[in-house]
Amino acid sequence: MGAEQVALSAGTRTCAPAPRCSEREGRRGFALAAALLVLLLISALTVGVFFAATEETRVGATSAERQLALSAAESAIETTIAEWNGDSVAPIGVSGTRTAAVGGMGAPVVVHITRLDSTLYWIVADASAPSPGLRISRRIGVVVRVLRGADHSTIIDRIPERSWSELF
Repeated sequence: MGAEQVALSAGTRTCAPAPRCSEREGRRGFALAAALLVLLLISALTVGVFFAATEETRVGATSAERQLALSAAESAIETTIAEWNGDSVAPIGVSGTRTAAVGGMGAPVVVHITRLDSTLYWIVADASAPSPGLRISRRIGVVVRVLRGADHSTIIDRIPERSWSELF
């Protein structure tokens, strides 16, 4: 009897030949390739998550800078109205403009006051982001009516239809 036959108590039986070494190595190579593919997919997902988190941080920072610029522009207009001195603005002729930088707002702001007629003025505030790398700016404008009281006081009245509007 050959090596492939096994003697059993019930008789003889023929066994399948043992797997060859090259077949076993091929299976191990597939497991290695599958493991590398899984590692590649996990790495790609990790990189995607980090990229999304970085972009979300950038978007949040830009949104905060835009909001800061808008708040600075609003504050500059409110400061200009609160500190209005009728004598200092009177020399502006009709359709004339006076420009001034306003500090202390958290962002650089430039205010333009344009006289539209004898009592109407258009106040525009241009605010830019405090971070030098970002090109963010917000521009808002408001139309006010300036009246002189009987006691020579200055009364500033906003046009009631709309307090201010964002300009682009």
